Amino acid sequence: MKKWVGWVLLAVSLWVTYQGWQNSQAEPRTEDMSKPVACQGREGCTVDADRPQELRTDFLGRSYTWKTSGGPVKVACARAYVFAGEWTCTAAPAS
Repeated sequence: MKKWVGWVLLAVSLWVTYQGWQNSQAEPRTEDMSKPVACQGREGCTVDADRPQELRTDFLGRSYTWKTSGGPVKVACARAYVFAGEWTCTAAPAS
């Protein structure tokens, strides 16, 4: 029984490591998703660049800083269930 539990823990650890690595990779799809979110709900706002000013990735998600007509906006993208699910992005003014 101990041997079986050890193999299950190893498999779970490898899966979590792989999913975290995938989350931390810069991906054009989430960058494209984040661009329209930078001006969402802001009348007259436009994104002034094709690429973000700053890109940060970590184990749990990605964040982009976009230059907009209203100033810099930070957009954070994360998966619905940490390591699974669809990516969603939310915006906040950059500090």
